[in-house]
Amino acid sequence: MPIIDGQKLSRSIREELKAEVERLSRTPVLAVVLVGNDQESERYVNMKKRVTEEIGGRCQIHHLTEATTGEVVALVNKLNSDPEVHGILVQLPLPPGVDQDEVIAAIEVSKDVDGFHPLNLGLGYLGKQVFTSCASAAILHLIDDYVRAPRPRVLLVGDSLDLIKPLNSLLIGREYPVTVVGELEPWIDMSVYQVVVLEKGEPCSVSSSAFEDGALVIDAGFHWIDGKTCGNVITDDFRSEAGPYLLPVPGGLGPMLITMLLSNLVKAAGRNG
Repeated sequence: MPIIDGQKLSRSIREELKAEVERLSRTPVLAVVLVGNDQESERYVNMKKRVTEEIGGRCQIHHLTEATTGEVVALVNKLNSDPEVHGILVQLPLPPGVDQDEVIAAIEVSKDVDGFHPLNLGLGYLGKQVFTSCASAAILHLIDDYVRAPRPRVLLVGDSLDLIKPLNSLLIGREYPVTVVGELEPWIDMSVYQVVVLEKGEPCSVSSSAFEDGALVIDAGFHWIDGKTCGNVITDDFRSEAGPYLLPVPGGLGPMLITMLLSNLVKAAGRNG
């Protein structure tokens, strides 16, 4: 099964989380701060509410159609002090004029279920973070499941704050040899790595032959071609029974992000109740 079904894996993890919630003495409560009127952000927030309720949790949506940085920080501080709230998520991106760094830094570390607080990111270098950022948590889960090497060589292609940078710190915390490049250059030999994360790249441009057998390839690219989404690799190349493993686009990393958020929420409820 060289192609990993992110949807199926997410459903399996959510069933485990649902059973864990049933054993808790409290209902996990997620507070989502939504600022502005971006329809895509609203869609994501409603999706997070739905899946939180599916595992037995509750989701509060705090929607500020217009707000200053100070007003958003004030709301976050109010949620920090609310004992009924176990996890806080600020939906990104924030509108222009609202300081994302200041808002994220205001979240109590013990409620930072997105894993983006500077302290959580910094502790990642030591492997001591309170919460792991959702994309990073998904990839670490896959590494543990699919990679046999105890200290695999890892290539990260990209430069994002929500994926590449936190994942880099966590892998260093695990003492993995990590190479980070901003773009996929012709001189890079991907066959020498056991784990490759491709955030940057051209649509459907990378073949399975570029990787060693048994390697784990995470396609984190996103392109919209002829009315369909695709990633950076040629997915059909990975459909044989042998060769590298692929987490594809679509149906790969995307479904796992909210699942890892739920995992952090359940963990927070266990800590903060």
